[in-house]
Amino acid sequence: MSPVLSIDQETSLGLKAKRLRLALLLTQHNLAAVAGVPIAEVDLFEQNLPVRVDTKRKLLRELWARKVGKG
Repeated sequence: MSPVLSIDQETSLGLKAKRLRLALLLTQHNLAAVAGVPIAEVDLFEQNLPVRVDTKRKLLRELWARKVGKG
């Protein structure tokens, strides 16, 4: 019997991005607007549901830029 693989919700990229977004005091709407992606895709990403790689890249780039700029 092979082990069942599961996504660890505590270490998922979407959850980490959500925590960073909240720490930066951004709403999903704000992040979507500055990253140039639909708000629905921000929600999907934060729930670890499938989104395009380009969408992930835009969201993460925007979050990282704001985090670095804040420090």
